[in-house]
Amino acid sequence: MTVAALNADRAVVVSGATSGIGRGCAERLVEEGARVWALGSRPETVERLRAELPGLAGASACDVSDEAAVAAAFDELRDALGTLDGAFVNAGIDGEGKPAVDLDAAAFRRVLDVNVLGAFLVAREAVRCMEGAGAVVFNASVNAIKPELHFADYNASKAAVASLAQTMALELAPRGIHVVALCPGYVDTPMSAESLRDPERAAEVLAEVPLGRVAQPAEVAVLVSFLLAPQSSYMTGSLVNFDGGRSV
Repeated sequence: MTVAALNADRAVVVSGATSGIGRGCAERLVEEGARVWALGSRPETVERLRAELPGLAGASACDVSDEAAVAAAFDELRDALGTLDGAFVNAGIDGEGKPAVDLDAAAFRRVLDVNVLGAFLVAREAVRCMEGAGAVVFNASVNAIKPELHFADYNASKAAVASLAQTMALELAPRGIHVVALCPGYVDTPMSAESLRDPERAAEVLAEVPLGRVAQPAEVAVLVSFLLAPQSSYMTGSLVNFDGGRSV
């Protein structure tokens, strides 16, 4: 299959690139000919990605909730790539999967630190690397617009990401930088594997999806590629559902 090279020769950073949706998007963008810089949370997974995806322009390990670590990673990126054309702000963690009254405050804070503050820090540094028009795609979730039972921590974090994306869309439009929030439903990734491994829970999940299946990372990657490309610039400020009809 011929890959539409919407992002050929464009410099793009992908956070959370070592697995799941981020890995699928990094692979797609490399295949298109983009100069991809990958961010991952652990040195060992970053090195594995380097070995398995040799077309990468480079990669850094950092905790996205750590401001100094994010700044250091982007220093490495600037030295190698100079400027950026796009960013897929994807790194995130799941919630506890408990009723709100049973949630642990420290665990809730960690979800917010990674999913919200981490998204902000990566997006902020990426925009600072953009000299002309560009694109920022946040990976929010359908949970941002349709909360899921027993995931108050995750739901709240993704609603904040959606609001952050729309606020930045307003602020950055004069610079020619478009910003959107992708809102996927369940995707076949390591993060969703625990839920989908349990037949009873998997049946509950699929019962809420009109298409009756979860998405694959490669499907998400096609959309992310388009959203990062100049051709999607008029979509700035959009919350883009990709959920098999769950939010309808």
